[in-house]
Amino acid sequence: MEDAELWLTPLIMLPGVALLIVSTSARYVQVHGEFHHIMETHTDAVSCSFQNLLKRSALLRDALVGLYVSVALFSMASLLGGLARLWDKQAFWIVVSLACVGIFSLVFASVQLIREALLSMDIIKEHAREIEAEKL
Repeated sequence: MEDAELWLTPLIMLPGVALLIVSTSARYVQVHGEFHHIMETHTDAVSCSFQNLLKRSALLRDALVGLYVSVALFSMASLLGGLARLWDKQAFWIVVSLACVGIFSLVFASVQLIREALLSMDIIKEHAREIEAEKL
């Protein structure tokens, strides 16, 4: 691997991770708004939705933590890669290891987002059933 590739490769991943952070944060804020809606309505039908919102909140929190860890690891890998050009060629394995752990963290966050999206669909189905019940 070229010296420039060593420290540039982790930086190339950062814009994509940043976009995931922005979208995940927006979803997290939306869940917070749904909690406020539940607090205002206080109906019996929302108890199941409440539990699902708690699960969604935890999944989104875990995803955000994974994304933040990924950013930190990619940044550290890039920084060490740049410094390795000045010092020691043996730092290659440290940089690659940090980048790999950063990628693992990104995969973890992605899995959490997938789980949250599936749970979000369950909530939408519950709302649809509630609307159908009100029509009858």
